[in-house]
Parts: sequence; structure tokens; C-alpha cells
Amino acid sequence: MAATVLHITTLLGGGVDRHLRDIARAVPGRHLFWHAGEDADVIEFPAEHRFEALDPRRIDADPEALAAFLRHEGVGLVHLHSTARSARARAGEATRASGAACIATLHDVLFLRSDGFDVPADSQPDAAWLAETSAMLRASCAVLAPSDYIAERARHHVDGLAVDVVPNGSPPQSARAAATRPDFERQRQRHVVAVLGAIGPHKGSDLLEALPEHLEHTDICVVVIGYLDRQLFPGWRVPGRLFVHGAYDDDDVAGLLAAYGAQLVLFPNRVPESFSYALSDAWSAGVPVLAAPAGALAERVRAHACGWLLPEGFDAHGVAQRLRHIFAHTGPAGLAEVKSALSRPDPARVPPLEDMARSLDAFYRRFAIDPAAPAAADAQALQRLLAANIDGSVFRQELVRLADEYAQVKAALDGERSRTEKFETESREWMAKPERDVEALKAELAREVEERRRLGQDNVQLQIHKDAFDLLPQVLRKYLLKKILDARS
Repeated sequence: MAATVLHITTLLGGGVDRHLRDIARAVPGRHLFWHAGEDADVIEFPAEHRFEALDPRRIDADPEALAAFLRHEGVGLVHLHSTARSARARAGEATRASGAACIATLHDVLFLRSDGFDVPADSQPDAAWLAETSAMLRASCAVLAPSDYIAERARHHVDGLAVDVVPNGSPPQSARAAATRPDFERQRQRHVVAVLGAIGPHKGSDLLEALPEHLEHTDICVVVIGYLDRQLFPGWRVPGRLFVHGAYDDDDVAGLLAAYGAQLVLFPNRVPESFSYALSDAWSAGVPVLAAPAGALAERVRAHACGWLLPEGFDAHGVAQRLRHIFAHTGPAGLAEVKSALSRPDPARVPPLEDMARSLDAFYRRFAIDPAAPAAADAQALQRLLAANIDGSVFRQELVRLADEYAQVKAALDGERSRTEKFETESREWMAKPERDVEALKAELAREVEERRRLGQDNVQLQIHKDAFDLLPQVLRKYLLKKILDARS
């Protein structure tokens, strides 16, 4: 029986989740995923598309059941993908229960401090937190990193630590067509800049919020192919300047970039990236990038010259200036020239998935132990670990996220309803004014008609009187005219 690799990560995976799916598809052998959280644990069987919710209290109270389950599944190696305390704890329990070794991959800077996404990039490591994560890294039989940037930081802060670089591989990009949101087309600008992914503060959401003001009086707009921490739903956040497409499938990236006519992909990251699948996706689609000047983004852009780097300390005004310059520039470093460079083959620019799979397979073969034949009773061990019922505590983080999303959608709906009611009120007032004007005009016209009718009648009477006057003898007419003139004087 070939050894199964047990991958341990957190419940909120992000790019790590994509990495795990790629491993399960491309690396030979059987893989299990353990999603560990503070209040919940879920075992995933990716080949079977099956999930089992575990009861953390049962795991802690019955280590024999865990050992029996791991034996039954043939676990011969543990691969840890997170430095979160819950994931490290589960990795320790799994290695002790199975007797297997542990490999650790550093997917981000959170091994330096648990709040690494919320502090400036140049913040010093949290000494107490680093002491915890360092102990785990030193106990691992191998430590991997997706880029030289992360590997060097780990070597610098953990004395004597050996770190191997295994870049995140990507499969060939899908040619599947995709479409824009209809609302976008009505206010499309000449130049379109894309931002890929779920964009929170550490990826520059604050800058994107400020950017539209600095793009006024330009022909540039920004499309978030993904969503913002403050807008999950599709639509214009700032009409004509900032548009949110919404969630998307990884296989649709190239199609969406083409559909929106993206000429550039922007990476306004505040926290250094460890690799960036989004950068690989942009380059695979043949789109140049403008990226933050730190971390793996800068490392990769400098190495392959298929984009530009923002200056240190960049802000929204600086980004807008750089965008205007890029779209106006036609020299040797212009968009067309960089796009042409992207069309030339360079396997190192976007590492192939098969290269990553071969590297990981070599590590797995080197460190995995031969699993023992499972006992008949081991098949029932998982049942002893399962949650008795699925209550709120098991998916608390997911419920919190859904509640936040619901609050955003409700706020957007309330805002839309308020705008609609205001429009209806204004529309009624606008429509009422012409009606009032028409009524006033009709009344004025009626008065005018009545006045003309009266004048017509007076004219008829005058004509009758004149005709009668003309019938009088001339002497009498002269006498009467003289009397009238004398009376007026």
C-alpha cells in the first residue's frame, strides 16, 4: 500500500487551498486534507469529494482513535501548510499518532508574527510567536518555500534552518471564454486596469478605494476581477472608475481579462507576497503587471521583466500617475513591448504544475514511511472522532464570514432601495410639474379664448353702430361728431 500524505491547513485557505487542489491532482499517491480551526476540524477526502466534520473534544480525548484512523488511511507523511497554532497542534498530534515525519511549507510571512497581515511590512518579528513557529520548523524533516524571498526570511530569522524552494506550479491556462457584467459596458473606459483576487487591506483595498479620485479626467478605469473586503457583490463601486466583477473560477481568469480588455494587472499589495498565483495567471494570459516593490512580486518582476514596479511608499496618487505614464508611453518599455516579451517562451516565468509535482513527489518519497496494514477495527475509528451533530460551533468562522457578507449585501440593498425611493420621489415631482404647467397653460388659453370672443362681440356691435351712423344725413353726422369732440375736450 502506497503511503497517504496528510495535508494540514486552516479552515480559511485562500491561495493555499488552490495549492492543495493542485497537489491532489498532480502529485502521485493518495492525499487527505485536514482543515484545522480554533473551534472546528474537518477531514476532506478530495478524491471522493467527501468531507467529515470532527469533534475537537473527541480528538483530544481519544488519541487512540486518531491513531487507528491514520493507520486505516495509510498515512505515512504529514505535510503542514500553516503556522497557525491550531494547525501546528494538529500536525503534532498526527505525527505522534502515526509515527510519520512532517514536512512544512511556508506560504506567507505569518511564521514571523500572527498579525503579519495587519502590520507594516518592515515590522520586526514577534519574538514569542517566532519561538513557537521556529520550534515547529526545526522539528520538520524538510521546510519548503515557494520563493527565494520567503526562504531567505526564514533562514535569516531561524538560525541554521535549511529551506528548499519549490515554486508554486500552474497548469496550462484554460481557453474558456467569459463575459463582462452588463453594467460595466455602459461606462467602460478606453484603458482598463485589472486587479485579481479577494482584495483585503493587506492586498491594497484601502488604496483601491482612494484611487478613483485620482483617475478623474482620465480615460482609465479599474476592474476588480474578484471582490473587495467592502464590496462582495458585482457592480460599480465608483461609476466609470472602479468596478467589482465578483467571485470567479480560476479557469476563467484568461477569459475575463480578455473580455474586460485588461491592458495591465495592478498589484497594490501592502504585505509582501510569498509567490502570487494571481501574477502567474496574469502572465499566462499575456497581460503585463504593475506591482508593489517588495516580496516575491518584486522578485519575479525583476527576474522576468514583464511589468513595472511601484516606488517604495507608493500611494493612490502615485499609482494614478504611473498608470497615466504607462498608457501614454510608446518607447522601448511601453505596453506593446512588454506584452511582446510575454509572448516569448520562458518556463521559469510561470512554473509548470508538473515541475512542482515532481519536486514534491521527490520529497514525499524520501520522507514517507511505509504504512502498516490496517487492522479491521481501524475502519470504525473515524466514527469515534466525528462530530455528533453539526452545530454553530463547528462552522463558526464560516458563519461569521457569511454574516459579514449578508450585512454587506443588505447594506447595498438598503442603499439601492433608498436611491430608488429618492428617484421615484424626484420623478413624481418632475412629472407633476409639467402637469401643473399644462393645466396653467390650459387655463391661460381659456382666458385668452374668452377675451377674444368678447372682443369679437364688441367688434360686431361697433360695426352695427357704425353702419347705422353711416345711414344718417351728412349734416346730422357732422353735428353729432362735433358734439362728441366737444364732450371729450
